[in-house]
Amino acid sequence: MHQSPVLPAASHGSVYPSPPRVHWAFLLLALVCAEALAFWFVPDPYQNFAFYAVAVAWPLYLCVWVRKIDHRSSSLYWAIASLVTGFGFLFSWLLWIVVIYELREELLEHYNRREPVNLRLNWVLTFLFSIVYFQFALNKITRQKNALQESFAPESQGSVIA
Repeated sequence: MHQSPVLPAASHGSVYPSPPRVHWAFLLLALVCAEALAFWFVPDPYQNFAFYAVAVAWPLYLCVWVRKIDHRSSSLYWAIASLVTGFGFLFSWLLWIVVIYELREELLEHYNRREPVNLRLNWVLTFLFSIVYFQFALNKITRQKNALQESFAPESQGSVIA
């Protein structure tokens, strides 16, 4: 009998919050639109700051969210270190690469050990598309968890009535 990889986590009553449910295409469109608005409306001396602020908003949110599901996660600290080192410097961008791969490892750790859904994240796609790629995977996990909860809901209601 084949079981869904989400089944063990759901059968024990998951205590972890669901991932942020934003479609990856909407996230990409919002990022592009926000960057375009920053390009057109932010004065030149502040454009680098605006571009960086827009680019780090969602990754920072994901770092905070991962911190909620695993209090030992360190991606938020790396993100803060990147922000503190300055906007536009090469070192700051290199730290963001560390943030992305740290976030990747934390997602893999959580979704393969604590909530075993057999999450796989490609190294190259992580580098090329990072946050959009993570959001694609998180949406898939949310859909699996919702489908599993819906499949258990009628069974549990039927057993209470009977």
